[in-house]
Amino acid sequence: MIPYQNPTIYLGNLRIDEPITVLTDLIVVCVCVFAFFKTSSATSTKSVNLYRWFLLVTGLSTLVSAIIGHAFLYAFSFNAKIFGWITGITSVIFAQFAAILHTKSLFKPSTVNLLMIINALEIILAFFLLFYFNSFVVVEIHSAIGLILTVSILEYAYYQQSKSVLSKHMLLGIGVAVLAIVCHITKLAISVWFNHMDLSHIIIAIAIYVMYLGIKKELKINTLSHS
Repeated sequence: MIPYQNPTIYLGNLRIDEPITVLTDLIVVCVCVFAFFKTSSATSTKSVNLYRWFLLVTGLSTLVSAIIGHAFLYAFSFNAKIFGWITGITSVIFAQFAAILHTKSLFKPSTVNLLMIINALEIILAFFLLFYFNSFVVVEIHSAIGLILTVSILEYAYYQQSKSVLSKHMLLGIGVAVLAIVCHITKLAISVWFNHMDLSHIIIAIAIYVMYLGIKKELKINTLSHS
């Protein structure tokens, strides 16, 4: 039993477990989809597009989690959660390579290639461990490595040199997301109708929106430079 777990509700004969957790998951999904489609532009670079796909696949992962992991888990086996975990790992992959491409001017081509290889090996290991242990902990560790170690360090170094608006917002977004992790770990809950997962989902939605603003501003800069 999750501390302060949302009570089950019924819509007619349809049973929905953890309804507020599902609702807040869907808020994250909406922000991700909005961010992806509002940042479609002919001036997008490879790194910007990869960050856009990071947001969209994060939304897909959250949608799978809402349906299989929360609302209708009773209709699936626990092992079905792995579909959300796979998409969760995949979403971070886009961010990892986006950061490498966005900051590649800091490094020699050989160093960029080395970073690509190291990240590829870490991703292969993450998938292996996920299927071996069948645990969400693997997703959490991969996310920490991908976002906090890879993206944050690279984008911080690039921001120090270029004052990139995209780097700034990615760092801010990840910083906000860390608050969501803290809420989740500490089980910070207001009540059974708004528990630690619900709060962390709202914070994640804010983090996604902050990242979206960075992508949007970067596209505006690219558009002006092409005009």
